[in-house]
Amino acid sequence: MQLFPSDFLNTEFVLKNLGLFLLVVAIGMPTLFTVRLVALVAGLCGVAFASVVVYEPTVLFWSAIFVLVNLIYILLGRTRKFGRALSKDEQLFHRRAVPMLTDSQTRMLLTAGHWTKLASGEELTRQGETASELYFIAAGKVDILVDGRKVAECGPGDLVGEIGISTGEPAMATAVSATPVRCLVFESERLYRLLDGRTELLVAVETAVQSSLREKLLRANERAVRG
Repeated sequence: MQLFPSDFLNTEFVLKNLGLFLLVVAIGMPTLFTVRLVALVAGLCGVAFASVVVYEPTVLFWSAIFVLVNLIYILLGRTRKFGRALSKDEQLFHRRAVPMLTDSQTRMLLTAGHWTKLASGEELTRQGETASELYFIAAGKVDILVDGRKVAECGPGDLVGEIGISTGEPAMATAVSATPVRCLVFESERLYRLLDGRTELLVAVETAVQSSLREKLLRANERAVRG
């Protein structure tokens, strides 16, 4: 059968083959979002072909379902990605503790914790006892005591309780709020239940703990040098 250029430009040929071509292209897309976006366009081509060019109720029905499913997943994905804006305290946590995470990932991590306010004089950890909670200080000051003597203090942007939650070892110092404190609290079991299978979140938390311990060691060395 002889084909002419005009045969490739008619609406039926274009819609039918463009839809199939886009499905093939979708497989090679680098992200799930682009896969669904290209697949959505392919589905729209199928809807147009089955409703305008050659009326095929069955093809039209399943093409419409295909478009609807892709559209729903695209909208859900965009909602999860952009979501609500991080609050001021959450932004501080993101910036100081887990900067490698996206806002969306930070929001997911935050679901494992809760914000609370501590009055002055409340203990966060006690020397010799295992701490089962990790604290992120958003406002206020926390005194660090060893054998009853103040050796350091923590403030906004600092973590408290890293050793207990990361190693299970007893706390080396007592941490007590020196002023009213607003903090984010992670209970270890709930936190690690969230981190299970989420490598990026786990790496971010472990990095935050290591960075916090390293920073506190540097502070201690500076104090020792100053005498």
